[in-house]
Amino acid sequence: MSDNETTGNARGKGLTRRTALKKAGVVAAGAAAAGSVAGSAKASRKYSFATPKIKYGGRIIWALEQDPVHVAPFGAILTSNHWGKQAAYDSLVEWDKDLNLKPALAESWKIAPDQKSITFNLRKGVKFHNGKELDAGDVKYSVEQMLNPPLPGSISTVGQVPAFLGVDVVSKYVARLNLKARDARVFGFFAWNRYSPIVPAGLYDQINVSRGAIGTGPYRMVGFNPNDRVEYVANQNFWKKGQPYMDAMTLKTLPDEQARIAALRTGAIDGATVSPDSAAALRNDSSLTVLKGGTAAFRELQMTLKPGETRPYDDVRVRQAVNHAINRQAIINTVYGGNGLFSGHVPPGYGQWPLSQADLRTKYLKYDLPMAKKLMADAGLSKGFSVDLSTFSTPIDFQQVAAVIKSQLKAINIDVNIIAQESGTFATNNGAGKFDWDLTARGMRGDVDGYLAEFNPSTPVYKIWYPEWKNVAVWRAVGNGRITLDPAKRLPLYKAAQIGILNDVPQIPLVQVQKFQVVRKRVQGMYVAFDDFNTGLRNTVWLNS
Repeated sequence: MSDNETTGNARGKGLTRRTALKKAGVVAAGAAAAGSVAGSAKASRKYSFATPKIKYGGRIIWALEQDPVHVAPFGAILTSNHWGKQAAYDSLVEWDKDLNLKPALAESWKIAPDQKSITFNLRKGVKFHNGKELDAGDVKYSVEQMLNPPLPGSISTVGQVPAFLGVDVVSKYVARLNLKARDARVFGFFAWNRYSPIVPAGLYDQINVSRGAIGTGPYRMVGFNPNDRVEYVANQNFWKKGQPYMDAMTLKTLPDEQARIAALRTGAIDGATVSPDSAAALRNDSSLTVLKGGTAAFRELQMTLKPGETRPYDDVRVRQAVNHAINRQAIINTVYGGNGLFSGHVPPGYGQWPLSQADLRTKYLKYDLPMAKKLMADAGLSKGFSVDLSTFSTPIDFQQVAAVIKSQLKAINIDVNIIAQESGTFATNNGAGKFDWDLTARGMRGDVDGYLAEFNPSTPVYKIWYPEWKNVAVWRAVGNGRITLDPAKRLPLYKAAQIGILNDVPQIPLVQVQKFQVVRKRVQGMYVAFDDFNTGLRNTVWLNS
């Protein structure tokens, strides 16, 4: 992989807000797979764009607020990994910007009568970036890596993979996916594409996947320098006629928000994600456009509950006290300028699946300090305890939220020691369960089960994070929901599971944030994607200069 390849042409192809800122600076496998991911991940809003004549060419420079760390296709924990690799890879199916399911590398499929296999008919003539034609052997190889991610991937992601048994190569362009059991997650998992790209067979023996990529996507990766940039050029053999629109794309790592703002003002970059405060400050700049939208990425306080480790929060009353001592509206107001919602373990906007805002605010996530103090007293811990809270050093809102939580928990005598970590270190420790508390974020999932699967002991990550937590009713609801293909019958199972988890709070969900992105006027077609990726960059963006 070289950084010096010439560009091809795509044509024809309790704290105050000020103090906080200072402190931190469905389609089921047995259903007809058509239309939206209804019942699975349908976003609660639609986008519409003006349709001027699209112009081809040019290079966009987009700033990333976190480094991808690596760009390996399978098993990555960090969302920023997918930011880095997204333009290179496709999967068998995909979502459009409204999360409607569409064919991608598979142009059609057929579900077996017993719903335990799906036969995918591949597009003919699709070429990988190395010139190899896509065939069923590539699908077989890719699914094998999904089930057992090679390093630097983590086994902790396997809980997101449906009940894949393996792939039979029926013919060059026909692959049969076999399932261990009926599984409602299959199509959403592929469409999400975070853990499901299709790669050429033998990829891990051909290149260093941490630093390069070979996919079928609209842009071809020609270089990745950690903590610096990812470089792409147009894939002139992309299978979608008339795409991509740009000649090249640079993803520049700029974790410092002030650096991103300065670069936006000078034109050194074309777009970036920024905080609500910065978005407000940039609204009057006539050279810039501010975009806003909710995403699937909610903030969460995560704990480990392990055998042989006696800790105060092993007691459910202590976890409940922490939950009710946190004032989420104060977090939204102090850190996010009033832009945000309460979030359960399934984020607002994720179709019909989340609990209502009213129930979250008045019941399960209610701020109730007297109740919190009583729960601590009942647990014999009125004097409190100390705990380490790890979080990301960037984006800056993680440290800001941590500072607010630290302040709020002083009211129940919990002394929180905040440890800010570089994203790679945080991901490694999180994936291995090497933390007391983590302030982290959840991202998009292909199916509602993806948000709750980790609370079922059948998943590897359950054994890593909280093997001491037990709730048979939740286990049954999640397990039965996974094999129930009728969304109407699945809904009460996943609602009951969410309530059961919120009563025991092995993890404490916090808030869904509104995401702000700022682009220069020449950038057309960008939107804030609900999946929390920069999906518009690879699919819809073109440059008007």
